This record gives sequence, C-alpha cells and structure tokens, in this order.
Amino acid sequence: MTLLVYAVLIAFQIWAIVDCLRQRTRLLWVMAVLLFGPFGAFAYVVSELLRGRRFGQARSEVPLERDPRIAELEGLLAANPAPALFIELGDLHTRRSDHRSAAEAYGRSLETDPDSLYARYHLGLEFKAQGRNTEAVEELKQVYAADPKYDYRAAAEALADALLAAGRDREALDQYASVAGASARARPKFYWGWLLDKAGDAAAAARIMQEIVNQEESVPDYLRSGESPWIDRARRYLDGWPSESLLASQPK
Repeated sequence: MTLLVYAVLIAFQIWAIVDCLRQRTRLLWVMAVLLFGPFGAFAYVVSELLRGRRFGQARSEVPLERDPRIAELEGLLAANPAPALFIELGDLHTRRSDHRSAAEAYGRSLETDPDSLYARYHLGLEFKAQGRNTEAVEELKQVYAADPKYDYRAAAEALADALLAAGRDREALDQYASVAGASARARPKFYWGWLLDKAGDAAAAARIMQEIVNQEESVPDYLRSGESPWIDRARRYLDGWPSESLLASQPK
C-alpha cells in the first residue's frame, strides 16, 4: 500500500512538471515541484485554480491573441459595411478557426452582394465546419450550380462531403461520381465506391476500388502523401475489411 501511495505521488509530481512545461509561463513552478515534491505540485494546482484554470478542458498552449486587423475591420465596417471588408473579416476568423464568426461575416457580405461565389462558398464551408450540414448543402449547391468547376472543383467535392454528412447518401453518391469523373484523385473515387457498397452494389464498388489501387504506380511523388491513405483504404476494402471500419480516422 505504501508503495502505491509513493507511486501516485511521484506520478502527480511528474504530471505537474509536464503541465508547467506546457504552459511555458509557469517554469518557476518546476523548481518548486522539484524542491518541495508533492507539496509543490499541490501548491501549483491550487494557484492555477485560483487563476480560473479548469483542468481537463481543452485549451491552447499559447492563448490566442486578439488580431488588431479584426478590430480595425470592425471599426471600418461600422461606417462602411462593404462586402469586401466582410470577406476579409471572414477570412481572418477562418484562419483562427472561429467558424461561427467567420460564417457571420460571410453571411453579412452576401446580404449586400448575393452574387459573390467566394462568400457563398466559404459560408458553406464554415457551416460544414460547425456541423450545420443542411445549411452547408444549400449554400454549396448554389455555388456548384453557378460554376461546377469553382475553386478547381473543390466546391463540387465539398458539396459531396456536405451531402454525405447530412445523411443524403443517394445525392452524395451521384455527386462523388461526378467529381471522380472529372478527376483522377483517389478520395472522391473511394467515397463513390464506398457509397455504392453501402447501397448494396458490391460488384461496382469493387471495380472502383480496384481502379484506385491500380493507379498507385502512376501517382506523382508530390501527390503521394495525399493519395496513399485513400489507396490503402481501397486495398483494405478489397481485402475484405468491414466497410464501416474504412473511414475511421480518415484524412481530409
């Protein structure tokens, strides 16, 4: 029992030291833990709680600082709600992964410039990032209808992804088939085959998966890192892996 207590206390100290190192601004506490052992570790935890820290919640290692350009744009928009300024604001929020604020900015841009495919496309992407898949489909459908090749056909594939996420498998299958017909990339082909298998057409799915595997040797080196995960999934499908297991930890 005594050994167990010692082990727990040592693990507690190691955890505290690692957490201090991750915080970077708490390096002095490392010395406190080393000098005072579990008492130093306990004091560190108490100090963090008093600062408002909530252990167990995800947080970035370096706090995200306010972008001065965002504040500047918000001031400019108060006097001049120009679509281009809203787009720039949306782009800044996107880079910070603030999808809700980005969607709001792109939506405001569309209020005064409803023909902007850029704003509508990125609004659809931000809806998708938030899990608002039905709304994403509606926006991306409009972009695709206006220009099927928009963003080098990335908009077409984004629509397929949104349809799949929204549970509209039949439409997603057709959309992935359309994308795959205009591209040699493995990803849309894989989803096309995967959805065919899900719809019960295993023979057609196997043909598509075999096509993906067969094209492995012709993939240029600069594309290999992006193509290989999908080629590996196609090979696993042909090897008899359960279809639902093939999308675990899938790449983007």
